[in-house]
Amino acid sequence: MKDLVRVWNEMDIDDIGKHLLIIGESTGDCSNCRELGINYSTATTCPKCNNYFKYVASRTHEIRKIKTRRPDLIFIDLEDYKKAAGKIKAKSLFF
Repeated sequence: MKDLVRVWNEMDIDDIGKHLLIIGESTGDCSNCRELGINYSTATTCPKCNNYFKYVASRTHEIRKIKTRRPDLIFIDLEDYKKAAGKIKAKSLFF
């Protein structure tokens, strides 16, 4: 039986932000333009800004369900992403 294991990689946070689909209870949001109500099961691009999705993150803990529906996307831990993006935003305020 396969199981999920968290792995840390150095990644470009700006690239993730442009191509991230954030999933809530039943629909997704585009991290790039903040479009709401995206059907995460089938959407490959954002209907508003046409960015293609490479990454997915979830506000819930249904990771296995999401990975089953969207094996083409790289799963990103939402809290890790928010923390890294927040650090970058804070640095830009001071420099």
